[in-house]
Amino acid sequence: MNLRKSVASTVILTLLFIGSVSAKVNQNIASPPVEVSEADCQHMQHLVDLGIVQLPTGCRDVRTSKFTREQMTVLTLQALYRLGMGTPDGRVESEYLQAGREDILYLKAAFHKELENKGMLEDHRLLTDLSPSSEASDEKKDEERKFKVSGEIRYNDVKHSGNKRWDWHDRRLRERIFLEGRVNDNWHAFGMFEGNQYFSDHENHSNTFKGERFYVRGLIGSALLTAGKYGYILGDGNIFDSTIRGATIDWGYPFRFEGTLAKTKPNGDLASLGVKRSNGNGTYGMGIHHFGENDWGDKERTIHELYYTYAFNDKILANFMYLGSDLSDPQGRKHGFVFKVQDGHVKSWRLGTDEWDLRYYYQPEGTYMAHTMNGLAGYMDGFKGWSLIYQRTILMDTVLNIEYYRLHELTTGDAGNTLWVDVTYYFE
Repeated sequence: MNLRKSVASTVILTLLFIGSVSAKVNQNIASPPVEVSEADCQHMQHLVDLGIVQLPTGCRDVRTSKFTREQMTVLTLQALYRLGMGTPDGRVESEYLQAGREDILYLKAAFHKELENKGMLEDHRLLTDLSPSSEASDEKKDEERKFKVSGEIRYNDVKHSGNKRWDWHDRRLRERIFLEGRVNDNWHAFGMFEGNQYFSDHENHSNTFKGERFYVRGLIGSALLTAGKYGYILGDGNIFDSTIRGATIDWGYPFRFEGTLAKTKPNGDLASLGVKRSNGNGTYGMGIHHFGENDWGDKERTIHELYYTYAFNDKILANFMYLGSDLSDPQGRKHGFVFKVQDGHVKSWRLGTDEWDLRYYYQPEGTYMAHTMNGLAGYMDGFKGWSLIYQRTILMDTVLNIEYYRLHELTTGDAGNTLWVDVTYYFE
């Protein structure tokens, strides 16, 4: 609690966050697995971005959390309650006529049967059940603080092997504090502080604690703008996964466009444009991403991607991604691909949930800039091989993650194997 108060003080002085915190979702929902569409997720994510809906601890976004219809119904109830739309006649209160109205009307229609089953349309007083009495005092404190604080603590152990160039062992303790404040109905401010303690001498890492991200997100008309210093992912992490400084704008439906202009960590230019659409169980998209030369010696390149994801049911999905680049390796390779199969969805707030992720990669060096993997991609001049990742919620809000990579460098054929294990605890 002292840590939270200390961080709260830092937030007030540093970010001048203001606003209110949304009511919490009942996290102990037991429901049969039923499909939720991509459109449902997009509308709900918009409400999360506006601060109208608060996701459970450890859940970073709607799409990757793979909520069931029962869980999405509770999130919809939360939004209705916050927007004053839970009255029997369904009136919208005047102060909420703009932000979130289109999204909640869509979700109210999409989950009409489930809402009826919960009695929402007959007795709006049932909505008070969304705020558990055991957490009432904490929620009141959140309202008084006018911002939200959450975090995670992760310990990881990684062992690389294969060619002697990659024979080392690292361990690290990482702490992250996430900050969120509501500026007004349309805009939120965010921050993230990160601390690292290293327990090995590899690459002469030094222990640090500093602010890593500070940004705002909000509406400009019907478009969603993110601006500042924030985390950014391209191509499911197969192209880029790092912190950038700049702006990203998302707009359009059913075709969803995303454009970004920014600087990367090593001061390289980034310009990106992508589009995607969901149709039934499938999601398809394409993008083109230009990276300039940077202070780390990475060469200029333009990467293009095409991908298709198909969800067989609420647990199993497959994805194929084609990647191409204008930058060739010494043997002229500039085309690659990644194939992925996923089974299950780990949820930190539900004990015993787990997830498998199997991927095969063939990526020349020009097809990625900052790969998301914990394997040796960043140390190789292009690579091919496979990875297997397993995650399981072993304690409430505590997730075990095990990753194994077996890769070969494309230019030399040298082998590089990685075993990564981490345990992450989420809190708020």
